[in-house]
Amino acid sequence: MNKFILHSVLIFAFAFLSCSKNKVDTTVTDSTKNKTENTQPDMTSGGNVNDVRITADEITIKTDDGLAISANYFYDKEKKETPQPVVILIHQFRQSKEQWRKEFIDSLLTNGFKVLAYDIRGHGESSKIEGELSGLLSDPEQAPKDIKAVARWSRSEKGIDTSRIGLIGTSIGGNLALYAQLNLGTKAAVSISNGKKTFEAFTGYDERMMRRPYFPRMKNVLLICGSKDGDHELGQKWIYDNFLEDPKEMKVFDSGAHGKGLIDEFPEVSTLILNWLKKYL
Repeated sequence: MNKFILHSVLIFAFAFLSCSKNKVDTTVTDSTKNKTENTQPDMTSGGNVNDVRITADEITIKTDDGLAISANYFYDKEKKETPQPVVILIHQFRQSKEQWRKEFIDSLLTNGFKVLAYDIRGHGESSKIEGELSGLLSDPEQAPKDIKAVARWSRSEKGIDTSRIGLIGTSIGGNLALYAQLNLGTKAAVSISNGKKTFEAFTGYDERMMRRPYFPRMKNVLLICGSKDGDHELGQKWIYDNFLEDPKEMKVFDSGAHGKGLIDEFPEVSTLILNWLKKYL
């Protein structure tokens, strides 16, 4: 009888210890998984060595003409109210704020920038417009009002260093980035595959005015395009020669890709952009 009781006690103790071990193992695994999902490691050389806890706020910004601009605001939640430079991302025609790859946004965040990506009116989740969408490319009273509103919002946000607002844009977005440099007091811009005609339409400066003694100048501007992308190289060269002052740079790739396609084809474009902003923003 005593042997039977002793045997039963040993079996019970062994089962209890096994259950306890399994419970501890499961808890550790879940904790590690949650931490991985809530953080983004440094993915770019020279970036912050600490993990960045990324928060993405969906916001709506009102323009002066009453439209609603949809935007995503990315930041390290540990530094929400710590003043940092912001990079505004502006997509190209018939795309949306979703064109920007997560890896690219992450690289900006890990290098100490906050990020704001928005939908131009008539695109994505922003207000629709009347008439043909192509009218945006030549109307200074539409898309420029979007970037005005976005820049104003950026200057009102507590966690943004208002003296360090930068912009990256492709195609029409590139021209909106240059518009902001000329008119809104932003600090640095990268314009990819922007066209001369839309630049002239948005800014009001064209070939007929070239005899005037003074043109406003932009600095801290990087222009990027493909050599086989229509007349974009000639258009950017015209902007480079007449509207930019040092520091300025123009990079031309042997490609017919346009805007987002150029970034996808040449991964080094993302590195060029990041290095430019780290130096001049």
